[in-house]
Amino acid sequence: MGFAVLNFTLKKTIEISLNYRFAYLITVLIYTSGIILFFWNFKPFKKRVIYFSVYFITPILTLLFWLFGGIFFGLLASIVLYPIYPSEIKTQNEKIVVYKKYQGFMGACCPYEVTEKKYWLLEKKIMDINLYEAIDFGKASLKSKDGKSELKIRYNKYEFGPEISEETDTIINIKTE
Repeated sequence: MGFAVLNFTLKKTIEISLNYRFAYLITVLIYTSGIILFFWNFKPFKKRVIYFSVYFITPILTLLFWLFGGIFFGLLASIVLYPIYPSEIKTQNEKIVVYKKYQGFMGACCPYEVTEKKYWLLEKKIMDINLYEAIDFGKASLKSKDGKSELKIRYNKYEFGPEISEETDTIINIKTE
């Protein structure tokens, strides 16, 4: 649990965190151990079982929210899942990883976080990308060469006034050393 709290604190303050897969593994291990300890302390009933019930109830509530839907259940699921929901890898190469950030049920469209891999276990946040449009990463290319990294994407840009939708190529310079 200490690693997870330390990782969350470092990610929010100095923008260095554990590798995505390692952080997700720690989260799964915390929840698995919490569920095991819930049943371990259930009989005979101990006060600790109240704390460990969070680890048991969270997956059940999430399943119920998903089954029954609705705005109210969607908002509750967003709150419950925020600390444990994994970031989705959209594209990566040997140095750079682009994640889709979890925004919850009523979050804004399409924010992405760009991180640089450091020392196999760590990632350093470089920048956020928010074009307010969904990006098709199937057509994207991420290149790193001579200390420069760039993301070339193609997305539909929508103008609200005259209601024009045009497809544009965009190159985003991620890192220049």
